[in-house]
Amino acid sequence: MALLKHQICAVLLLMEFMLLAAAESSCPAYAGVPGTPGHNGSPGRDGRDGFPGPKGEKGDPGVGAQGPPGKIGPPGLAGPQGHKGNPGSGTGVQSALVTRLQSDVKYLTDRLAVVEKVLGYHMFRKAGQKYYVSDGLVGDFEKAQKFCSDAGAKIVLPRSEDENKVLTSMQAALESTYVYVGATDRKKEGHFVDMSDQPLTFTNWKEKEPNNYDGVEDCTVIYKDGVWNDINCNSEWHVVCEL
Repeated sequence: MALLKHQICAVLLLMEFMLLAAAESSCPAYAGVPGTPGHNGSPGRDGRDGFPGPKGEKGDPGVGAQGPPGKIGPPGLAGPQGHKGNPGSGTGVQSALVTRLQSDVKYLTDRLAVVEKVLGYHMFRKAGQKYYVSDGLVGDFEKAQKFCSDAGAKIVLPRSEDENKVLTSMQAALESTYVYVGATDRKKEGHFVDMSDQPLTFTNWKEKEPNNYDGVEDCTVIYKDGVWNDINCNSEWHVVCEL
């Protein structure tokens, strides 16, 4: 009986509580004076990550510093061979050097050709840059001129005292009284010129010569003592050529 009595009391108390709760929810009540705020509680635990949000708009490009260069890539395939270019022109110095060398080679080649000719003669003497040569030929002026011309030379003509002395020494070796010299006045009497019709730059005439004896002396010879004399061109004397 005591147990049942307690159960009935509990039921009644529960019903009373429910009636009071219903009355508070349906009827307005006057709000009381706010109480003092309580202290903040401890932070709660982190919640779970939510779902990813939508993609935002593209931002402005950054202005960061340039990074270090990357590794060198592998070499590419070789392209087709290009056309051969035009030969380049040398500098002014190179061009001048080539010209000088060509000139020197030509000079040496010409001198060698002269020396080879000289060695083909029975007798020769060197006079400066020239050579006087002879095979002991004796003939008139026309024969002398042709002989020297066929040899690529010309009749000897001293153009200085030194060359005149060289010819005189050669004349002594030939044991000749006279040797023809390449000077005539055939075109104008008394006006002696060389084989190129140029005025003489050196002479060594004997006293009172040239005198055109009997009006037939248009050619020139050198005597064994070195003096010059005009003589008949048909006279036969030793021939000496110069190279």
